[in-house]
Amino acid sequence: MTVPSLIVELSALWYLDATEIGWLGGIYFAGYAVALPFMSGASNRMDGRIVYAISAVISAVASLCFAFTADGFWSALVLRFAAGAGFAGVHIVGMKLLADRLDGEVQARASALYTGAFAIGSGFSYLAAGLLVGWAGWEAVFFAACIGSLLSVPIVILIGPPAHGAEARSNRLFPNFAAAFRDREIMRYVIAYGGNLWEVFAIRVWFVPFLAFNAMSSGDAIGQWNPTTIAALSVFIAVPLNFLVAEIGIRWRRRKVIFLVSIASICICLILGWIPHSSYEIVLALLLLHALTSFGDVGAIAGGVVRATNAETRAAALALFGLIGFTFGFLGPLSVGFAIKMSGGVYAPNAWFFAFAAMAIGSVISALAMMWRAKGPLVRE
Repeated sequence: MTVPSLIVELSALWYLDATEIGWLGGIYFAGYAVALPFMSGASNRMDGRIVYAISAVISAVASLCFAFTADGFWSALVLRFAAGAGFAGVHIVGMKLLADRLDGEVQARASALYTGAFAIGSGFSYLAAGLLVGWAGWEAVFFAACIGSLLSVPIVILIGPPAHGAEARSNRLFPNFAAAFRDREIMRYVIAYGGNLWEVFAIRVWFVPFLAFNAMSSGDAIGQWNPTTIAALSVFIAVPLNFLVAEIGIRWRRRKVIFLVSIASICICLILGWIPHSSYEIVLALLLLHALTSFGDVGAIAGGVVRATNAETRAAALALFGLIGFTFGFLGPLSVGFAIKMSGGVYAPNAWFFAFAAMAIGSVISALAMMWRAKGPLVRE
């Protein structure tokens, strides 16, 4: 979350418009989506821990180069794409390492914990940015991101071998995506994850600019709380709900729980779009509530896709899960930037309504995925 944390500073430094902000915020996820099939295929041919470690180093080098060489939109775009490509071998490969070592309901619970760890890392990214940019400049934020990636390398060595029979090896260049496509229960959660990341990454890229806009337009003082600190808080408070929704999904009907959370998120997006000039306190409260609903069901979605897989389909399913999810994660911030630009810019009367309407499309997709009734045998909850 380094770029979303610093987007106000980088926009002023490099004279970025709304569309360029969307591109720069989302290109990380495009790099992820492009590299993921290769990284997932490699983790199926060799020890996934090796793929994880190499990918973390790639991401670290890209962040280090950003700190010392990025001097405008195009150089930043290329380096963030490279960082996202490195992350492709960390996120889903790490999720597969986890799933291959567990079974049953604990597997679904661990998937929720894994997504929670992702959120905690994102939150600390915001916090680090807020602290470091004032102390040592924006370059220090990317240097810190480099260190964070490198710290994961020795930790991955501590991960033990997979459970017997839980990991299937293959010499294919890419995972067998056809097997995942044929399983409609896998595809249900893949589509829902795409919708989820569309909205989650859209709000994370645009959270700081929107909050800064509201503070300025409403005339309210932010006081000691700067937007990056509040953005970090919004991520942290969503983590307990993520665990709770995932647990409710295990004990109740996972699909219904995800559907209800998605509907709540749509409603909050539309309310935020109607009242962008409202008081700072009201907008902040709604943004924090939106953090709960937009991210709250991701653990249940991750648990659903893991439970729908087996040793033969897991690599392909998780690769598709990340590929579709992070492709949508790239398109979400970009769509919001496009909506703002087409509406006249961030200061236009209706711009933020169209921005949050574009954001809400993600939860619409997730809700429809949960409602989907395909022909065939009874689905697995």
